[in-house]
Amino acid sequence: MMTRLEAAGPTLLPGSESPAALAVAGLTKAFVGRVVLDNFDIKVKRGEIHALLGQNGSGKSTFIKCLAGVYRADAGSISVAGMALPKAFPPNAARKFGLGFVHQDLGLALDMTIADNLGLVRGFHTAGPFVRQREQARSAREILDFVGVKATPQTLVRDLPVTARTLLAIGRAVDLQDSSNLNCLVLDEPTASLPDTDAHLLFDAVRQLSSLGVAVIYVSHRLEEIERLADNVTVLRDGRKIATHQVANTTRAQLVEEILGETSGGPRGRTATTRALDLIAPPEKRALRAENISGVRVANVSFAVEPGEIVGVAGLAGSGRSELCRLLFGAQRLTGGRVWIGDTPVEDPTPAKSIRAGVAYIPEDRRGQACLMTMTVRENIMLLRSPIRRGLIDRRRDRQVASDAIDQFDVRPRDPEALVASLSGGNQQKVMLAKWFGLQPSVIVLDEPVQGVDVGAKAQVFEYLRAAASAGAAVLVVDSDFDNLTDVCDRVLIIRQGELVGEVDGDSIDTSEITRATFGVSAVADHVAAANCRTGYSNV
Repeated sequence: MMTRLEAAGPTLLPGSESPAALAVAGLTKAFVGRVVLDNFDIKVKRGEIHALLGQNGSGKSTFIKCLAGVYRADAGSISVAGMALPKAFPPNAARKFGLGFVHQDLGLALDMTIADNLGLVRGFHTAGPFVRQREQARSAREILDFVGVKATPQTLVRDLPVTARTLLAIGRAVDLQDSSNLNCLVLDEPTASLPDTDAHLLFDAVRQLSSLGVAVIYVSHRLEEIERLADNVTVLRDGRKIATHQVANTTRAQLVEEILGETSGGPRGRTATTRALDLIAPPEKRALRAENISGVRVANVSFAVEPGEIVGVAGLAGSGRSELCRLLFGAQRLTGGRVWIGDTPVEDPTPAKSIRAGVAYIPEDRRGQACLMTMTVRENIMLLRSPIRRGLIDRRRDRQVASDAIDQFDVRPRDPEALVASLSGGNQQKVMLAKWFGLQPSVIVLDEPVQGVDVGAKAQVFEYLRAAASAGAAVLVVDSDFDNLTDVCDRVLIIRQGELVGEVDGDSIDTSEITRATFGVSAVADHVAAANCRTGYSNV
């Protein structure tokens, strides 16, 4: 007997002799009357790598969920290799239709083996009620060899490095016996959690799939990746397709303008930045200095950030770059050295002492350590400064201050009572900036401030940091994307194996020089270190 799914399965489109791997036409989806995907079209040929660009909230995730069967579209059609998909289908049917997905949350069972993780999605080799372990291991080894992961089928996924987990998730979607079973693979921000040094491994796997005729939809905020990898790029904004380009025939500036709907230096950004300037501390309270500070990884690090400077910190994973931020703020105990804010030492720093001294700190883990995800935008912004009247929170004033901050930092949606968990990554980061700027900080320490943030929000975050520096704040930025450091920093400190080994500044600030310095192959940075990194301590 035919099952309900088989009865509602894909049907061959008339006249589709050489169909696209994926063709979407007029796809529309609304929630409670709000259209989030509006008449969206996209066509991807076999073997094509097609990038999808757009700010958080542009409709990318909704499109992917419609494609995966998580959402049922209100209108429009989806066809895969010339076969029209039913209007509604369960998510577990997407694989049958030739669609594969690798989400930011890879969906791997960390405490299970590689072989068992593959079996959960691809099915197990069985003999009656028993799993044929040898066949299961053989299939797993084939996948591991295909994606270039050096591990055994019995290895626990928990023991794999993050890059290997991502490659495993890609391999899980591929049928090596018949690659035609996978028509289109969707990769959603696949390098967001990867070290920069490992991105090429993922690119090699994607190109290998492309050579087998698999179409790839590559969702990323990183324009440099799209330039290196994609054939074509489609821009989404406010749920609508703005344009599709051949990557070779477009520029970053053009893509950013289409993503934003305006130039990155447009009036909206300038207005918000100007208003944010009022939230910076008065001049006499500024500047950051560290003298021989040490922690677990960090050892005897000294440097200064002067008023009006944006100083970057570059280092490889495990270099101590994030620990340095925690030590400065007091989120991790110092084992040696001192931190100074202006001319005042912060003895035995703690977060409470640092906040009183005028230090703001936004950690790398935005969802786990920075934002309170189950609280509202207003509650997050006002957490450290709720107005008190006669011993009680002044609710009217509380709402007004939060609403003003939402306007100042262009937080969207402009709803003070929206849960922070419902916001895009870029808007969550704006909420954190609004929270800390409201305390009039003299020193701002940020760890990966634009990680996982869309291009438009990244430009706005950088504008706020430049505005803070222009107003006299000392800004320290840790970022694993060295392009970001070259864009926003006056100089960049190099940390290697817990030690501050050099500095790149002036005309030397470029991605290649920073990269060479972090690997220890740059003579320039180490030479500059002695001259610049340890200045200004004679009066300490």
